[in-house]
This record gives sequence, C-alpha cells and structure tokens, in this order.
Amino acid sequence: MSFQRLQIRYQTARSLPAPYAYFYTLTARPAANSDIQLDLTMTYPDRDDIDEDELIAEGFTREDDLTWSGRLPKNWLDTLANLARATRLQPLDEEAMGEDDDFREITLETSGETKKQGVPKNGDDWQYAMQELIQAIYERMNRERPFELTYLDNGAGSGTLERRLTASFADRTIRLVRVQNQREQSSTLPWSTLQQVMEQVYEHDFDPQDAQLKRPSRSGQWLNLGTDEWYDISKLKSLTRFLTDL
Repeated sequence: MSFQRLQIRYQTARSLPAPYAYFYTLTARPAANSDIQLDLTMTYPDRDDIDEDELIAEGFTREDDLTWSGRLPKNWLDTLANLARATRLQPLDEEAMGEDDDFREITLETSGETKKQGVPKNGDDWQYAMQELIQAIYERMNRERPFELTYLDNGAGSGTLERRLTASFADRTIRLVRVQNQREQSSTLPWSTLQQVMEQVYEHDFDPQDAQLKRPSRSGQWLNLGTDEWYDISKLKSLTRFLTDL
C-alpha cells in the first residue's frame, strides 16, 4: 500500500535506562514537487538526575530533545512508499510485550481514506529505514555531516591510490572520487552500497589513540572517517581489498 499520511510511534525498550532511552513520533506525507513533508518530535526522558559530566562523557547533552518540521526530496518519498507497499500490519498487543521489546506502531492512511494501524511484520526493515531517516533529518538540521570516508594506499614505489566517498542521508546519494596516478574520476554509487561499506568498516574497532592526525605520507593503507584521525589498516586485508575495489 502507498500512503497519503504515515505516522510512526517508537519507544526504546523499558529495560533501556536513561540517558540512552528515547521515544519519537514521526509523521510523513507527500508534498509538492514530489518531496516528502516530515514532522518529528523526539524526547530523551529521565535525564534530570544524571550529572552533566556523565551525560557529556556518554556523548549526550541536555539539549538533545528536538522538534523538526521540513521536507526531504523524492528519493525519500519513493523509499517510504515502497516500504509501505511491502508492509503488512498486525494488531499491537502491549500486554504481550516484554521489558526488552521496543514499542513500534505504524498508522497508514491511503488515498481512499483507508486507515490501518498496527505493528509491521517487516519491523527490521522499518527500524533500518528510520535510523537512516533520522540521520537524514540531523543532516538537514546541520546536527550531523554527510558520511565521509577516505581510503589511501601509499604503495611502496608504485604511486598512490585514493578513494573518497561522501554519502548524504538527506539526499540518499553517494558520490565516489577515485584517484590513481594523479588521474581523478568521479561517479555515483547505488544507495545500497552504503550498507556494505558500513558493514565492512565498522566490523573493526578503531582506537583514536592509535591514529595519526595528519595525512600519512609513508607507505601503507590508511582510512579516514571524516575526522582528523587516520587509521593504519594495512593488516586488514579484506577491508583494504574492498575499499580498493570501490
């Protein structure tokens, strides 16, 4: 089913404590020029008793609650419409939910004024799509930057190979710049490529204390994830092969 209005209510499991717990309501509807209109309210509860320094140490602030209203482009309208068409809803039974179960309820209104409400059987698909969508909203709010990755292979005596990838969640686009032998080539990649990249990269733990803070000039294979840190990944052969082949 497609939709004229889509609402998602989500809350983390009751067993997840503050400051990690949160809930949100997100509403989406088609807008002019094939855009999608989004309205998001997100709240992080029960943080009043947590020390400010502890919040900061965990990567949070007291200003993380947000309310946002705006538009994203046609790529997002198509993505949510396709997901809605593939979705079958079943009744929500809150009494059957355990302490470790997330709460997720979807309301779909179609053009025929049909309204359906319940839990999606393809819950994992919705979970992944909402993570990307919230990241897109953060990007549009300038809370987050697009995902950036630079792979550098300083071959001993054989020149330099470089891959620069930029993925915009707001636009659902990936731009890749390939540089080899001082020749540069730019292209776009399917959005599905990003999940493969994330799986390959974040399979490994990178310790900032082991990083180099300047672009490396010595031989080896290096990875930069949009910050100052360059990680030596010369021993991670499967990852270097994957990045070389991008």
